[in-house]
This record gives sequence, structure tokens and C-alpha cells, in this order.
Amino acid sequence: MHVEFSKRPDGGSLALIDRDDGVRLRLRSYDRTGEVPHDAVHLVGERALGLTGGLWGSIAAGAVFDSVEVVSGTLRHDRQRKSDAIRRENAEQLRLAETVVGVLQQSIDRDGPATKAALDEAWGITRTGASPYPADRAATAVGELRELRRRWRDLAPEETIPYDWDLRRPRR
Repeated sequence: MHVEFSKRPDGGSLALIDRDDGVRLRLRSYDRTGEVPHDAVHLVGERALGLTGGLWGSIAAGAVFDSVEVVSGTLRHDRQRKSDAIRRENAEQLRLAETVVGVLQQSIDRDGPATKAALDEAWGITRTGASPYPADRAATAVGELRELRRRWRDLAPEETIPYDWDLRRPRR
């Protein structure tokens, strides 16, 4: 799946999404405080931490959210049923992604490290046991997000920042 982030005239952000099934979507970001679009933090963070069932893995699999509109392509006849099933199946990872992305967002907004302890705490909000996130993955995510912040600050209105989402959920 290919994703391009751009700035909206009102200061928010848009993501143009080309899914592998030929459907093109537009995601209006619910930007929060911070210098980097929240949905872009999701993409970079979920990718770096291997969260295959978070926001972007769910969109790639066919889930639809209120902030997503179809731009072009043919949707499945059972798209709502499929979307609902994906969202139910991924519910725990979607909650986890929001929590973990919050840690990463704070790390870049405050120019601090994404500590192993902070990720472990975020993990513990939705799951039990030890967090699977090693410190080097968190450092990679924060490094990529700081680069995204630099690029976002310099982004002209007609420019985009492209990403590819290629994480696949393991087959059962």
C-alpha cells in the first residue's frame, strides 16, 4: 500500500492511500497537538514496531473508518461486513497502537527518547506480560519521526511525503 501525506490549507493533514486492491482512499487526519500529523506517527510507529493490526494494517486489509473516504476504485460488495470483521479482529492491536503511538508522539514533541520503560508501560495498558519492543526499535521509530518532523516543517503546500506500508499479518 502506498500513502502520501500532505498539508491541508487549515493546517491539518491529509493522507492519500493507494491500497493494493486498486482502491484509492483519502484520510482526513484528526491532528492533535504536535508538529507531526498523528496518522503519520501511526504509520511510522506501527511499521517500526511491527504492529500489523493497528490503523494502517487495518486499512490495508480493508477496514474503513469515519475519517476515510473513497476517492476511486471499486469496493467489495460486502465492504462494511469485512471492515467490521477486521476492526473486531484487530481491536486489541488498534487500542495498543493508540497507546504506543502516544508514547512516540510525546518523545518527538519533547525531543526525548522513547524509553523502553515508557513502551513497557504503554504495552501494560492493554496487555499483560513483558513488552516485545526492544529499545532499538523505539529508537528507530523516534529517529524516523524526527526526520518526518523536519520534512513536515519544510513541506510546501503542493508537496507530499510518501511512505509504503508493506507489513503483512501472518496467516493463521
